[in-house]
Amino acid sequence: MIYADIERSTKVPPFCGCFLQQERKDPTRRCIIDRCQCGEEHCDIFEWSWDTTIPHPDSYINDGLVIFHPVYSQGTAMVRGNVPLRMGMCHYWEIKMMSPVSGTDMMVGVGTDKVDLTSHQYSFGSTIGLDDQSWGYSYRGVVLHRSRSYFYAKKFTQGSIVGVLLNLRRGTMEFYINRVPQGEAFHDLPTDPEVKLYPLLSSTAAKSHMKLLNAVSFEENLQYHAMKTIYRQPQLLGELQSYPMFQGIIKRFWFLRQDDQTYNTDRLDRISKRLQQQPEVLENAVLLKNLGEGNSSKVAKGEPVSSVPSDFSGNLEISHKMMESASNSSDDDCDLDVFAFYCNH
Repeated sequence: MIYADIERSTKVPPFCGCFLQQERKDPTRRCIIDRCQCGEEHCDIFEWSWDTTIPHPDSYINDGLVIFHPVYSQGTAMVRGNVPLRMGMCHYWEIKMMSPVSGTDMMVGVGTDKVDLTSHQYSFGSTIGLDDQSWGYSYRGVVLHRSRSYFYAKKFTQGSIVGVLLNLRRGTMEFYINRVPQGEAFHDLPTDPEVKLYPLLSSTAAKSHMKLLNAVSFEENLQYHAMKTIYRQPQLLGELQSYPMFQGIIKRFWFLRQDDQTYNTDRLDRISKRLQQQPEVLENAVLLKNLGEGNSSKVAKGEPVSSVPSDFSGNLEISHKMMESASNSSDDDCDLDVFAFYCNH
């Protein structure tokens, strides 16, 4: 189990109102709404599903729906995809949390064929990312690899859609919550064609339900990067949609579409929380910003620069880049933006 100050990460609301409506009808009932199909209209491609040919103790698989611990829970159950993810390609898939999210842990991630799916059948733990063969994202808002936990994003809850963008050309992985990107979580995934990497789910919660909404793959090419830029410019996207020849491309990269205001607000919120632990980074960012505005003479003379930034969000962005630069400088420096954790399993 991860011991951490999980209150640092706030919960995101459900993707739709189906679960909230049911909760208002009966707040005391543990509601599971498997009939909810919100968010499934964008893509109906499934290049893989969950593997039913290998034993998955305490789990029931029905197409894309996985039910963990149907009666009661006595440990951690895991399932994996039925085919390895192709190296050199980008992969995107989404998981919807159909039941209340609770317990020791519920996780989404990937792992190699060396991961033992039954290792914690009779014990409770955060199993995806416990070793060097798997990488996981916990509902508590942390990511886990090699038994090291990093505060990453907000907690997801019932009704949340968790997206996974895996780049097996660069070896990076990024998670989405309700189709809002949360930033790069890992950058050390294998790209060796000999390695077999599979999607993974795990849960310790009784009667917990997770549903695969889609699973697609594509090449990281100029078309992909162009669409990333176009989706951030609504006017340009609108012009492109008027041409029938581009409809297929737009539909293929549908998951890149996002509400810029939601994304920026969420991103700045996460950055500001990280800066609460690193106030000196913001001070340096303010100094750099003032230097950029022609205040270098003030600094050179020892005169005070603006103590209250006029553009707080701009300083946050600079601070974020500084933290990213520092955290990527070496493996030892990555503790700049992470918090310690302990495991007892």
